[in-house]
Amino acid sequence: MDRYCTKCGKVAIKKNDSLYMCEAGHENWINPAVGVSAYIIKNGRVLFGVRSSNPGKGKLDVPGGFVEVNESAEQAAIRETKEEFGIAITLERCFGTYTSVYDGRPALNIVFIASMTDQPITPSDDMSGGEAVWRDMRDLPGRDEVMDDWLVTAHKDLLAWWRKIPEN
Repeated sequence: MDRYCTKCGKVAIKKNDSLYMCEAGHENWINPAVGVSAYIIKNGRVLFGVRSSNPGKGKLDVPGGFVEVNESAEQAAIRETKEEFGIAITLERCFGTYTSVYDGRPALNIVFIASMTDQPITPSDDMSGGEAVWRDMRDLPGRDEVMDDWLVTAHKDLLAWWRKIPEN
């Protein structure tokens, strides 16, 4: 499939995975979209929702989505969790970053560790495919249960991190 220059409309040639250039020398950068997710942990369990739409309809996922213009990653994680679960969270730390492709679009996922107080969880938006699911840290969902491969890697990293905490 041809790509066209966003400045002059001429055909742009791929220089690398992130850069296309047209014959006029205009650079067209293809940068990943920035997404956020939150591992909400309470009493050694992690909160998951059931996706109500594709990609991954019916699969488990953590709350998250794309960062909006003029929004920090932290603000986006808090907003997305409120939209998808109706709850307020406290971000405890930035856990890590994971690359993926979401609906054909390269993405960089910034993942946070979060906590919550006792409050009702009301799945909605992308997570309205069923009731919220708490999973024990040592029984995190596998590839056949989650919406995307990057989550499996993140789950392994999360468990390794969890095991290093002295009280666990």
